[in-house]
Amino acid sequence: MVDTTSSSSPAVAPEDRLSENLNRCLSNALVKGVGGLVIGSVVTLLFFRRRIWPVWLGTGFGVGMAYRGCEKELNEIKFDNQK
Repeated sequence: MVDTTSSSSPAVAPEDRLSENLNRCLSNALVKGVGGLVIGSVVTLLFFRRRIWPVWLGTGFGVGMAYRGCEKELNEIKFDNQK
C-alpha cells in the first residue's frame, strides 16, 4: 500500500492557502446570501404581504453564517502559521 500522508506531499505556500480560502469564502458568502434572499422572499410572499424586512433578514443571516465560517477558516490558517 502507498502511504498518502502529508509528509510525502509538497508543502503549500501560506499565500496559496490564503488565496484558496478567500476564494472559498467569497463563493460561500455569495451562495448563502442568495439562499437567504430566496428564503426571505418566499417567506415575505407567503406570510408578510410583501414586506421587505424578511428579505433583508434572510440575506443577513446567510451572509452572517458565511462570515462566521470564513472567520473560523482564516483563524485556523493564522494560528497554524504561528506554531
